[in-house]
Amino acid sequence: MTWPVIAAFAAIIGIYVGVINQIPILYDTSFRDIAVSYEWWVLFAVLIVSNCKNTKEAGLKCLVFFLIRQPIIYLIELPMLGWDKAMYYYLRIWLPITLLTLPGGAIAFYAKKQNALGAVVLSIGNTVVALLGVSYFQKLCHSFPRHLLTVVSCAAIIAVLLMGMQQKWKTRFLSAATTLLLTAGVIIWAVLNERVI
Repeated sequence: MTWPVIAAFAAIIGIYVGVINQIPILYDTSFRDIAVSYEWWVLFAVLIVSNCKNTKEAGLKCLVFFLIRQPIIYLIELPMLGWDKAMYYYLRIWLPITLLTLPGGAIAFYAKKQNALGAVVLSIGNTVVALLGVSYFQKLCHSFPRHLLTVVSCAAIIAVLLMGMQQKWKTRFLSAATTLLLTAGVIIWAVLNERVI
């Protein structure tokens, strides 16, 4: 992805998320989950880094993508949220997370390596998506079908990333197994410590 493509992609996603947040009927549904969750962040980051030549480029392009996307969302939401609330959400929550995409993108670059390191790095991103899928599945059980598309998209994202990033069956298996073990470990830890996933 070239820099203009990154900027255009970020702007389009930012506009979509900002607009979708303005539609009250879509609150607490799969259509709005993209605005409050991270599964799509993982997919977008992996799409970006898979087209980069080195870790520096991957980190910078991820950072720039999210630095463009998030402020656009809040500019669109400004009339609804107000300046104070928009700045609170952006500066206290999303900006720190956005800044983490610089090292995160550099690390994610290794997910395309066709070896054990690549498989493990990919499994970390897939574990994030799997845990979000479990969380949304719990919500789905209480308010079917409000988050059905999100649960399905989490499973699809994991499958697409696994099949698309790892070309060897051995590394695919390693990545899938690591994802399952990490996900199960976090769920067990959450249950034992009475935490919400």
